[in-house]
Amino acid sequence: MPWTETKPGLWQRPIGENEKFIKFIGDRAHQTGREHWSVTSGATFTLNKVLDSSELSGKCMEAWCALRFKHPSIACTAENDKLTYFVPSTVSVIDWAKETFTVHGSDVSEVNVVATLQPSRYTTAHLLPTEKKVLLHFAHWRTDGYGALQLVNAFLDKLCWSVNDDNTVLPWGQEVKRLTPSIEEVLHLPITATPDIIVATKEYMKTLAHTRGAVGVALKSDRQPAPAGTQSTRFRLSETDTRAVLDACNARNISLLSAVHASCAALTYLEASPEHRDKHYTSTMRFSLRPHLPKPYCTADFAATLYTGGYMFPVPASQSWLANAKQYEEQYNTGITADFLKSRRQYAIDVLGILQKGASPSDPPQSEVDISSVGDAEALVSPQQRHGDTVLEVQDVSIGVETLTRQIYCFLWTFGGRLELSLVYNEAYYEADRAKQMVQRLGNILMTELGTVCEP
Repeated sequence: MPWTETKPGLWQRPIGENEKFIKFIGDRAHQTGREHWSVTSGATFTLNKVLDSSELSGKCMEAWCALRFKHPSIACTAENDKLTYFVPSTVSVIDWAKETFTVHGSDVSEVNVVATLQPSRYTTAHLLPTEKKVLLHFAHWRTDGYGALQLVNAFLDKLCWSVNDDNTVLPWGQEVKRLTPSIEEVLHLPITATPDIIVATKEYMKTLAHTRGAVGVALKSDRQPAPAGTQSTRFRLSETDTRAVLDACNARNISLLSAVHASCAALTYLEASPEHRDKHYTSTMRFSLRPHLPKPYCTADFAATLYTGGYMFPVPASQSWLANAKQYEEQYNTGITADFLKSRRQYAIDVLGILQKGASPSDPPQSEVDISSVGDAEALVSPQQRHGDTVLEVQDVSIGVETLTRQIYCFLWTFGGRLELSLVYNEAYYEADRAKQMVQRLGNILMTELGTVCEP
């Protein structure tokens, strides 16, 4: 159902089935003060105008308020299976901004912020003025990796306008036209599944069984401590090495994503206990639905919503790196079919039903290196914003999720002609030194298998 004005200034719609299933996963961790799979995106930037920390904070606050009117769904709330948005007054916009926008001190780093993030009823923004870094934090039901970076781009655009002292009047009350619909609404999926939808859904549900008995990274101990903060470690290739990697991928008729995916499988085997290295490796085939949606839903105007999907896919221990990469390439090229799209509502309903029944966890718990990619991040975050005589340049971007399990997530993207590999993990289960070694190993596997040599 679309957004409806139920009272003057009060707009509501049901939470979509995919949003509901992802929200359930995140909400289960609220009792610990955290939110599994919450998304954090960010950017480091420079300005051609000198602003002290106070001035920059003020301009960022203005940009944050402007972003709310460009993308109002960042300010909607979820309760009782409904999303709610209030058209704000001047006072309520300021109250919202004070609640959701945080300026951190000079002694706080991105790692500190991410490790201490807590659930919020809204999207939140975090400014590290000394580093000129902004971070946006979302419950995953609100958006996906592509949308999260598009929203960073929109924020930076508003910041550039603000620094340029643009006095554009905000379109008060008209922002409701930009509230985002669910993926089920966009795809016109029926409330009641048809026989062909049920058949298609069952095929994707079957893939969940591949997680049982799969290989995983060996844990530092058999004990099961409570999850702690989310941490990450990165491996960045030079522009020269990145070009060499891309050329080598092209020569083998595989994408960069398929090559990194095969490297994640290889890393998992290297980090597994020797007695488990004959098991199959299972990971997620993740797809952005955005390029497959009709206009305007495929555009950045609909960044503040969840338009993604996936299924599980195994490869055997006996298969080579290149064979795995070729198999992943085939899956990525054919994964979004008509059956995949039409099963999105019923698949979410069925998975949520399993989760609500408290299905028994894997034994041992899943601990593979899984994968998520946003591809060319420059397609999502412009390297430069220019308004009037104000120029904002982006030096770096980041994307990741909060994880409260033993699974490790590899995020990959390119920006500024350089490949970035980021491993996200929970510090209760993996030590920082080991995680750093793993991401370096991952980069070395990629370059070795492609026959390239890393610059010293």
